[in-house]
Amino acid sequence: MALPRNYRWIAVGNVRIRNRKNAKHFAPEWQIADLIDALKDRIKRGAARRLYSKKSRMMWCDHVTETDRFYHLLLQVGDKNVTGVSFVDFPTMTTRDIEKKEDEGGHYAAHILIKKATDPLGGHLILIEKVPGIYFASVKDHFAWACRDPLYEKVAQDDDGANVRFKASFDIVGHQSKTIREALQTGILQDVEFISHEQNFPDGLDEDGIIEEVEHEARWKIKKRVNDQQAKGIFKRVPDFIKGLKGGVDHTQIFVRIKADNGQIKRTEVQHNGEEILEQAFVQNEIVSDFDPPLTQRYEKFRDDMIEKMTKLANSLGA
Repeated sequence: MALPRNYRWIAVGNVRIRNRKNAKHFAPEWQIADLIDALKDRIKRGAARRLYSKKSRMMWCDHVTETDRFYHLLLQVGDKNVTGVSFVDFPTMTTRDIEKKEDEGGHYAAHILIKKATDPLGGHLILIEKVPGIYFASVKDHFAWACRDPLYEKVAQDDDGANVRFKASFDIVGHQSKTIREALQTGILQDVEFISHEQNFPDGLDEDGIIEEVEHEARWKIKKRVNDQQAKGIFKRVPDFIKGLKGGVDHTQIFVRIKADNGQIKRTEVQHNGEEILEQAFVQNEIVSDFDPPLTQRYEKFRDDMIEKMTKLANSLGA
């Protein structure tokens, strides 16, 4: 996926570090500084690379800095499951292909800002530069992996005085922005997508090791501006429609895509409750632009101008 040279979208969310939900009452508390210490130590020890997706992807954090209010991370990702790159010369229509070698992967990098201060619920504002492979779920997985080492576990005594070891867990959720109703006032309803998940037991048995997960996809293509009543009519049909899918109501995800006036297509998952879908919201995304020199798809080090723009954005959200 090619990235624009003059702007980036920034995902706005909240990150919280905690104990596992079934942790005992004597479990120690975790701080975001524990994550930062683990990331720094992994960099120092040369143990910062995480292989996943059957070793076809790799993620690592190679720069961590801080100010009095924020932590700055530079997160990198490599993906072998990509094609080479092709360019076309506009005047001559000559195409230039750059082939990918077997052990190479697409390389992207993203700046991440984490606010040191917590909100009333113990969460921290997090801003993530949106590039392929780096998003809330993958960042959450990487943070959990970074702390999943005996070196970074905490020890506390149980009620009998025995030492018990604890690992950190993470939650990252996006801030909500416009509701679907608000987005439709100026946008175009592109489509409604249904992904139904079915568990198939090819041998008639139910052991986890042989369960096959099957996905079925359906899509309502609309690509029109719709008013409030038209949107209600569309979404009222959702509950009855998903009852006929193989995954049923309990195993079907629903996604709505809306194209904004600036060309951005926003996609969000919604719950199965008919016209109330209009009141559900998108994850907040903000744009930062006007970069000189132009942005690249990866960075050797922090870009001061990106840090400055993301810090300004974070301060405005905090206000």
